[in-house]
Amino acid sequence: MILFRSAAEARSQLHPAFPNLSNARWSIRSPFDTGYQCIAWAACRTDRVWWPWDHPNFYWPPEFGRHPVNSAVPVEDFVQVFEQKFGYRTCTSADFEFGYQKVAIYSDALGATHMARQRLLSPGWLSKLGIQEDIVHGELDDINCVTYGSASHYMKRSWWTALCKLCLFRGVWESIKFGLYRTVVRWDLK
Repeated sequence: MILFRSAAEARSQLHPAFPNLSNARWSIRSPFDTGYQCIAWAACRTDRVWWPWDHPNFYWPPEFGRHPVNSAVPVEDFVQVFEQKFGYRTCTSADFEFGYQKVAIYSDALGATHMARQRLLSPGWLSKLGIQEDIVHGELDDINCVTYGSASHYMKRSWWTALCKLCLFRGVWESIKFGLYRTVVRWDLK
């Protein structure tokens, strides 16, 4: 289900859940969409929900282990998939590096909770907030909260690797699609 909520409506739901957004510069990039979430978005996919729970509602690459539904998932599970499937490598900094694409894995005391993907050509981060909107936010701390914890692990890959893995094409296509949404659909984003 896709909904084109106004920015005011989105803010009224996102600010209580993500209090740091209230004082941050951020913008909506995609509509509310129940078809995918943050892990899928970090993997450049918008066609299904990714999570390593053993349930048909969740996709996880079949060569990787799954966990019982509602159990904690170690950060290492995401590291392993993003290394082996998408060519990322662990790095020590979330700082923007020209020629590289980065992801950040958020976690709390129990395990992984969220992933954000760095913008390709400029500083800033893209986060799909559950089934809600995909947003651009300047800092990783902008979405620190009780539910997500904070960014705890960083990974990067070269643009060449992103191109070879077809993620670059998918990411550009999604940007074009979301851009078309913003110009064609009457959508109040102010």
